[in-house]
Amino acid sequence: MESITIIIPVKDEEDGLRYLLGDYQSSSISNMYNISFIFVIDERTCDSSKETASKFSEKVIDQMGTTGKGAAVIQAVSNWKKDPSDFVVFLDADGSYSFDSVIKIVSELEKGTDVASGTRFLKSKGRPQGMTRFHYFGNRFLSLVSSIRNRRKISDLCTGLWGFRKDALMTLKIQSSGFDLEAEISGLVRKNSLKHTEVQVEWGQRKGGVSKLRSLTDGFIILTRIIRT
Repeated sequence: MESITIIIPVKDEEDGLRYLLGDYQSSSISNMYNISFIFVIDERTCDSSKETASKFSEKVIDQMGTTGKGAAVIQAVSNWKKDPSDFVVFLDADGSYSFDSVIKIVSELEKGTDVASGTRFLKSKGRPQGMTRFHYFGNRFLSLVSSIRNRRKISDLCTGLWGFRKDALMTLKIQSSGFDLEAEISGLVRKNSLKHTEVQVEWGQRKGGVSKLRSLTDGFIILTRIIRT
């Protein structure tokens, strides 16, 4: 049975994690693969996220000395490298993606693609229900710029669901500390000549909590990362 490590950065996402726990328990994914989790809990978290995460896994790491989604993923990947699994999935903690979608991502990795990401737009011609117009058009613009910069079409750059084969993730030297993580991944995929596949997945509104994304500020940081990587 192939092994998967699911990495989830967390800051005040108790509602999203409760949803994910119920979704995981009802999903068939644990019967299909050997699943392990790594949660990285931002030290500023002030709700019950850490307690909920501990119901998934014993690997609940405090994010100390750094802040931001990218920094949390870097810390988790460093931990993963001590005992690497066959596949790795980066998953948002807010409950907007399901484990059925994770299965779709891993299925593409099994077919041989190096990197797979979930997209909300590949088969959709409109704005997903629950997504603001500002975020929709911002993501589409950043996806277009990334497609031009990397000479590879990507429809959903800011997706919160990514999957990697072991060897592919080992080659990626991620340095971004914030929400420019996905923009850097796309650039590194190009630089390392890796095969990337987008997979249409279901998406829903976050389950409680507040988005940590600062639309204009983080949008500019993401744009800069696209150009620099």
